[in-house]
Amino acid sequence: QRPSSNYPNSGKMSDAKYVRVNLRVPSWGKPGMVIDASANGKLFKVRIPDNLFPGAYFTVRVPIGQEPEKGKEMKYDVEAPDITFNLEPNIVVGNEKYFKEVKKCQDWCDPSTLCCPYVKFSGQNDSVFLKHQCCCLPCCCDFETSIRPPNGEGENKILGSLVPAGCCDQNLMAVLCPCCYTGPYMQAKFVDTEGKIKYMLKSEIECCQYLCICLCFCSPCFRLCRFCCMDAQYTKYEQNIYGGDINDSTAYAKIIYTDRMICPCIPDERVQIRIEPAEGKTISKEDLVLLSTFPHLISGYAFCEFCFPLTIPGGLWLPTPSGIDQVDKVNNIAVEHMNIHEALTQRRARQMA
Repeated sequence: QRPSSNYPNSGKMSDAKYVRVNLRVPSWGKPGMVIDASANGKLFKVRIPDNLFPGAYFTVRVPIGQEPEKGKEMKYDVEAPDITFNLEPNIVVGNEKYFKEVKKCQDWCDPSTLCCPYVKFSGQNDSVFLKHQCCCLPCCCDFETSIRPPNGEGENKILGSLVPAGCCDQNLMAVLCPCCYTGPYMQAKFVDTEGKIKYMLKSEIECCQYLCICLCFCSPCFRLCRFCCMDAQYTKYEQNIYGGDINDSTAYAKIIYTDRMICPCIPDERVQIRIEPAEGKTISKEDLVLLSTFPHLISGYAFCEFCFPLTIPGGLWLPTPSGIDQVDKVNNIAVEHMNIHEALTQRRARQMA
């Protein structure tokens, strides 16, 4: 429950006959259940509306100055919900919402940022900075992530960087004889301020698996079948994020993409990217902000600042879903095709979790 009282817009505060109390369905709540709530220091009971899931909000109108009869409990009806429409580009990290800050003219003309451009995402409690270490060097693809305290006070706290994997990060056989190598291959790494690897993206190379890529010529037929015959226009991809040991297959988090097929002849539309901990794992907010560097770069959200796309579907640097099962399997990306009803069911189940 999370009651928060406010007065209606009409009339003065002293003339108000009631307060509108915003309540949140608790994690254990079910539709039709009667729960306890409070407003203005008074306790009352309210029934959870039908079709609401845990975490959803609803509003109750509580009269002011009305005392319950002795031995009786106060019960109030739920107010009809406000009908609103909301369409906004934003980034949500935990319960914090961030908006990309628009740069002013002096920011674009600042010579100190020409070589090291940055993107700023502003939130209510802090701001997140994504900075290119040096775009003047084509071989430099290091991106630093930092957080600034509220009101811009103090210096930025550097969380780490996303950098490409080097030869020293790979297993020795992958460097000496890559044609005969099978096993894990690091693609990108998330390092802390001391350069120690915290998380990584890696592929799993198997013998002769790339021979199956010839099946990509049949991809248009598969897509046409999905669109017309199977009614599976939505696709969910899950890409694992691993720890600092290249030989450890334990996933600590996963990047989940949701794509929508508009037409079999054009690329799919990406409707959502999110990161969540793997089953049985927990991730701090700072680590989640560090891992969010990857979606920021591949989504095109920072294209104006960094001026070039940073990923090729199925590629080795910042790999993303390609739609070709053989390539996605190499990059440890699981695929699930869904129709619109299955996609909505999964979204609702995720909101109730």
